[in-house]
Amino acid sequence: MDRTGIGTSSTWGRRPEHPEGPGTSWEAITGLTIRGNDVRDVGGDGIVVQNARKALVERNYVDGFNMRSAGYNAGIWAWNSDDVLYQYNEVTGGHGTRDSMAFDFDGGNNRNVYRYNYSHDNEGGFLLVCNGAGMTTRGNRFHDNVSINDRNTTDPYAVISVVCNPSTDTRIYRNTVVTDRADTALVSNNGQTGTTFEDNVFVGAAGAGSPIEDTISTYRNNLYWHTAQPRDPEAVNADPLLRSAAPRTPDDLRLRPGSPALAAGSVTEDDGTRHDYFGNPLTATRNIGADQGSGK
Repeated sequence: MDRTGIGTSSTWGRRPEHPEGPGTSWEAITGLTIRGNDVRDVGGDGIVVQNARKALVERNYVDGFNMRSAGYNAGIWAWNSDDVLYQYNEVTGGHGTRDSMAFDFDGGNNRNVYRYNYSHDNEGGFLLVCNGAGMTTRGNRFHDNVSINDRNTTDPYAVISVVCNPSTDTRIYRNTVVTDRADTALVSNNGQTGTTFEDNVFVGAAGAGSPIEDTISTYRNNLYWHTAQPRDPEAVNADPLLRSAAPRTPDDLRLRPGSPALAAGSVTEDDGTRHDYFGNPLTATRNIGADQGSGK
């Protein structure tokens, strides 16, 4: 009873995207909403959706997961599921460095979206991109989320970890990621492909900094402070002028007047998003990072 806080499963999970799945076909769980739950002190996964299509996971709070498991677990994630939307969730207290990150694009996950989520103080990090062997994971999006003081100090992990087998067409954009740990990388990639980082704010530990260990992914127009990514030809290397130099809450990540992130965004296509993490409307002129306000 301690393995998972909230989860779904199915014995009908075989399809081209998961050819070794159970059963003889994929019969997706539909009409699934997981909303408004308080999940604490879980031995393994916090909330995991398996074998679903168009599930909605929103306004949940997870505090303390992977507390007693020797396996791989995450805060809120899916397996072999398509078109899942995760929004307005908060995840903290992930224990251990064998996964233990807040969010995860895992095996057989296609066109899933994380937006408006808050992750902080997880020992395993913010986001994992990890496809299963022989499976298809593609078209996933991670945008307008915030991370404060997540970390993962075990190679090849990081605050954002791209590991396992290749995932294709993964886009990570308009997020603000801040850590106070010099012993963690902000991003680590151990040789996978298909991940694009655009218009994110990356802030490492003051003084020593926090590295980005990724020579594979595509980087465009991100802002870097106390870290660097030389493979980003449009990099903004400057203090983002957040409300606090030592953030503890999402409001501390808002931009101050004069921030170099203001009006410097590049991602303007219509993805159906109408406002940012803080409720500011998305206008034709975008900022870098999760705050799309005017810097007042």
